[in-house]
Amino acid sequence: MKINVVGKAHLKGMSKKSNNPYDFIQIHYLGFARGVEGKAALTLSLDPSQFPYDRITVPGDYLVDFDNRGFPVDFQPAPGK
Repeated sequence: MKINVVGKAHLKGMSKKSNNPYDFIQIHYLGFARGVEGKAALTLSLDPSQFPYDRITVPGDYLVDFDNRGFPVDFQPAPGK
């Protein structure tokens, strides 16, 4: 699936509730969602060990593939025009 990344954030810290560490990259893009007229603001979480934060450009077009549970398994820049 092709998406246009419009924002990104690297979130890292300790959970206040469980005191467990977290570390992930949050990608923001526009896409279609059930019940939304036009496009919705959507997010996607990525593992920073697989998809380095500094290699993600904003704005940028990317190809994303998901596994059968909806988790991203591939995230790469879309080929240029």
